[in-house]
Amino acid sequence: MIKVEDLFYRYSSREEFALKGVDLHVRKGELLLLTGSTGCGKSTLLKCLNGIIPHEAAGRFDGNVWVGGMNTREHPVRVLAQKAGLVFQNPDEQIFSTRVREEVAFGLENLCFPRAEIISRVEWALEKVGMREFIGESTNALSGGQKQRVAVAAVLALQPEVLVLDEPISQMDPGGAREVLGVIKKLSSEGMTIILVEHRIHEVAQWADRVVVMDGGKIVLDAPTGKIMDHLEIFHKLGLRSPCRAGTFTETRQGILSVFQAGYGREEKSPISLAEASFKVAFHAGRANRSAGSGKRVNGRQEKVVEVKDLWFSYDHRNGRGWALKGVDLDLFAGEVTAIIGDNGSGKTTLMHHLAGLFKVQKGRVEVAGRDVRRHNAYRLAGTVGIVFQNPALMLTADNVFDEVAFGPKNLKMPPEKLKRKVSECLRLMELEGLTVYHPQTLSGGQRLRCAVAAIISMEPQLVLLDEPTSGQDVLHIRKLMELCRKLAGQGKTVVFITHDHEIAAEYADRIIVMQDGGICADCAPGEYAEVMSL
Repeated sequence: MIKVEDLFYRYSSREEFALKGVDLHVRKGELLLLTGSTGCGKSTLLKCLNGIIPHEAAGRFDGNVWVGGMNTREHPVRVLAQKAGLVFQNPDEQIFSTRVREEVAFGLENLCFPRAEIISRVEWALEKVGMREFIGESTNALSGGQKQRVAVAAVLALQPEVLVLDEPISQMDPGGAREVLGVIKKLSSEGMTIILVEHRIHEVAQWADRVVVMDGGKIVLDAPTGKIMDHLEIFHKLGLRSPCRAGTFTETRQGILSVFQAGYGREEKSPISLAEASFKVAFHAGRANRSAGSGKRVNGRQEKVVEVKDLWFSYDHRNGRGWALKGVDLDLFAGEVTAIIGDNGSGKTTLMHHLAGLFKVQKGRVEVAGRDVRRHNAYRLAGTVGIVFQNPALMLTADNVFDEVAFGPKNLKMPPEKLKRKVSECLRLMELEGLTVYHPQTLSGGQRLRCAVAAIISMEPQLVLLDEPTSGQDVLHIRKLMELCRKLAGQGKTVVFITHDHEIAAEYADRIIVMQDGGICADCAPGEYAEVMSL
């Protein structure tokens, strides 16, 4: 179904090739997991499968790509898109309709399908991804994970022969990820060819027929899923998650397998997955590595930085319905690293945007560093609060990476010598020194996120807010970012991050806040969460 032969590609703005002699054959009905460290060429390869490269992207293209017998050089994107459907890494780059129904129907309408079939396919696709009840909702009101599901549904509705997915579960909660992966596996068993890019290897590998690993624009491993345990050194060397572990190489394979085999006391007879066993091991590792206290006395500090009291918020406030936050109470303290987890649509991002002063308080009170956000909006809180959005591309506006990182401190009137030192330090911490002259929007998804983080911490904010900072990152860069969060907390900063990566939350956070249906249902230390979690 897919044949890639001796493929080279170099973007016009880069000196180095992004793809270097790639050879890849994928059979009809095969589900292939494609992984590798950030910036290794995965997304570039995907864009070659439906003709975006070479038809819509300037650069040098050598080699050949065939999809369903069609050479991508010889057919336009509008033809190839019906053969190979691509779901982008960031759903905001793909969704442009204002309503869920219209978004999923858009491709079908442009291909002039009969109205009855359009309605049928839209409902079928949304049902497949668990979003049928949102068919009439605004796409702007959806969470990141919900947008990912809609983007998948929009491509599924076209029923292509090949489905190409660039990190489709990166912003989904574990339950939603399992649901969508189950749909993908079923489609594969029905004959659809699927290529799935994902960093959450330990959650996805069990669903795949084959695993392909890329590094530096080349394929360095191509093996059946049943054989990847023989190649764990490659995953370790490249800083990737192990396909069967919690993403940390300090836990032993035997420990996780023993948890897996025991089933960890589940009521049902079927054993838990390796991913769930990994969560359990990580939580107990978190218990060993973190204080068992509430986190309010981390580093001996008790200074309250954030106070939220009875906070309510609705995206349809005029009609008083659809509450996204329902009476939230929360205190955050200096020197803490706090993880916020919960299902898609539970209110995590909405709460974080209130802490940054981005949303107007409708009911209740929010104070940050002693300032009421009713009177101090995001503009007035700049320098005190720094936030990295779920989609970091929305934050990147400068012409090059250096200017992007320097923008905040320059506008805060940081002295020139200090500004230069601070920008250089942040670029080094985020491993962006060699990319300073490139436009931020030309970076890979993981590099864009690290650029946004660098731009925020360069301002030395007291409160650092990170919305899904693990999305699109290989485990090596995730750990470096989390170690930076621990370092900032050690300096007295308050760090809050939203994540669906439970084992990272367990290992690095002092507190875990669990949100459900617009409220906080648990506030505990990582080890304690192991007992209250419901997988």
